[in-house]
Amino acid sequence: MIGRSRVVWANSTPQQRRGYFLAGVGLGTGHALDAIAAQANNLLVAANAALQEPDVDAVIQAITGLAEFVFPIFPFTPDVLPDNWRDILRAWLLGQPLAHLGPGDPSATLQFVEGALVYRLPWAMEAIRVRGIANGDAIGDFALDDFELGLAVAAVETGTVNRSAAILIQAGFTSRLAAIKAVTDTEANFATMGELQVWLCSDVVQAFDQFAGWPTAETKVLWKEFVAGFVPVEKRTWSERRYWAWVKWREGIVPAAGSALRLKVLDGQRFVAAADGSVMGELQAVLNPNHRGLLRTQVSAEANKVDITYYGPDDLWLA
Repeated sequence: MIGRSRVVWANSTPQQRRGYFLAGVGLGTGHALDAIAAQANNLLVAANAALQEPDVDAVIQAITGLAEFVFPIFPFTPDVLPDNWRDILRAWLLGQPLAHLGPGDPSATLQFVEGALVYRLPWAMEAIRVRGIANGDAIGDFALDDFELGLAVAAVETGTVNRSAAILIQAGFTSRLAAIKAVTDTEANFATMGELQVWLCSDVVQAFDQFAGWPTAETKVLWKEFVAGFVPVEKRTWSERRYWAWVKWREGIVPAAGSALRLKVLDGQRFVAAADGSVMGELQAVLNPNHRGLLRTQVSAEANKVDITYYGPDDLWLA
């Protein structure tokens, strides 16, 4: 062990050793990454930039270039490397079924996807990123750390250049094709877990969810389990919750304190209405139209406020 440490210290700088450690690689792999750093850094930046456009062909070209550089380097070398691996990678990133690739060994294709695309290539891309940042690598006048570098890894891991679909898969919905279909059908465009949760509660998702075969017939049960499990336990527990909210009363309306009210959402607008349904004002809070609990609202003793008592889970408001 001491002898190996001496070899590492004799053949690397402190900066290099830090980069190798953060990348989770040894001396030999680290030296190999050093040798391809200039080209690999450029390709990594190009892949992420193309995903932001998005320019799908440029994404595929850049990620294929990265694979060509890192696959010969241990431990990023795939156990199985089919002759048509570039076609498999392209189909994977395009979110296409892999069965359409034609004759070949399906088990080899699956092994390549699971071993090389889901595991080794993302590891290599992360190793390139952390090694480059630790060494202070730059592209032109900009440090490597100045660029967005996190999108391409997610695309390779999940098998889609659709950012929303990738986030849905990372959140735990394990069907790649159904995830892509779900975000495509609903024209989803979310980039964070918070936005994903808002999307799951949206009217469009609720409408599609009424179809027995959505997102696909084979994954309906899986989808239901995902949606139920994605909601935190504390948001599923029913209890009495008390809130207040600002309201903008319509001109000439001065309701008496304690008067019963109704809250409703129509065409995306949040209204405060009398017991008979007539609109009295606009609620100045983001009410979740798909809340599951029971709501009781009344005019507050304070001006321009309503008092709300809610019996249900923590789902009355949209984040």
